Amino acid sequence: MKKVREVMKGKRSRREKTKDERVEQIFRELQEKGLIDERKGGDKIRDVYIFIDESGDLGRFGTNYFTIAGLVVDEPISLRRIIKKARQRKLKKKIKELPELKANKTNKVIRKYILSKVASSECQIFAIAVDKSMIMPRLYEVKDRLYNYICGILVNEIVSNYDLVHIIIDKKHTNTLIRENFNHYLIKKIKSRHNRIIIDISHRDSQSTPELQVVDFVAWAINRKFNTGDDEYYRIIENKIINKGRMELWKN
Repeated sequence: MKKVREVMKGKRSRREKTKDERVEQIFRELQEKGLIDERKGGDKIRDVYIFIDESGDLGRFGTNYFTIAGLVVDEPISLRRIIKKARQRKLKKKIKELPELKANKTNKVIRKYILSKVASSECQIFAIAVDKSMIMPRLYEVKDRLYNYICGILVNEIVSNYDLVHIIIDKKHTNTLIRENFNHYLIKKIKSRHNRIIIDISHRDSQSTPELQVVDFVAWAINRKFNTGDDEYYRIIENKIINKGRMELWKN
C-alpha cells in the first residue's frame, strides 16, 4: 500500500510540474513578443480554469429563462474524477458506455450524486440567469452576439485575481467564424477591464471533456430553479455560488 501511495504521489508531482512548465512556457512566449513584462523572481503565476456551459435556450419561445454557468477550479482533475466515479458507481451496466452524461437525460440519483460531489469539491460557481421576457425582440435575431455578451459579463465576474485564465467551453458551433468571434469578443471584454490578464480560450467536445459534463449539471440545476421554481437541485450547490445575489441579469 505504501508503494502505491508513493507511485501516486510521484504521478501527481509530475502532473503538477507539467502544468507549471506549460504556464511558464506561455509566459515566456508572451515576454519574447513583448506583450508582458518580466516577472520578479519568485513571483507565482496565479492561473485558473473556467469551464462554461449553458441551460435553456435563446430562442424567442422555449424556456422562460436562459442560464450560463462557470465552474472555476485551480486543477481540473477534481472535476474529471466526479464523472469517472459517477460512471463507476451510479450507472447501470447497460449505460456505462454512454459517450456523455447530461443532466436532462439522467435520473435523480445521478443528478444528486454529481451535484453533491461538486458541493464538496474545491471549486467556485458563478452564473448569469436571464429572464427572456426582458430581452429586446431584435436581440433574438443576433443570438450569437447576445450569448457572447452574457458570457462576457459572467467571465468578468471571475477573472480579476488571476494572471492567466483558461476558458474552456463546449464546441457547439461547427462554424469557425462564430467561435473566432466569440474568442475575439471575450478577450476584448476582459482586456477592457483587466488589461494584463492572459486569456487562453479553447472550444472542446463535451463528450471527451468530463469537466464540461459536470458544469452541464450545475447550469441545469440553476436554470431549473429560475425556470420552474424547483430548487431541489439548486440547494445542493447553493453555497458554492459566489455571485448568488447578482445572478439575475436585467432584474427589475
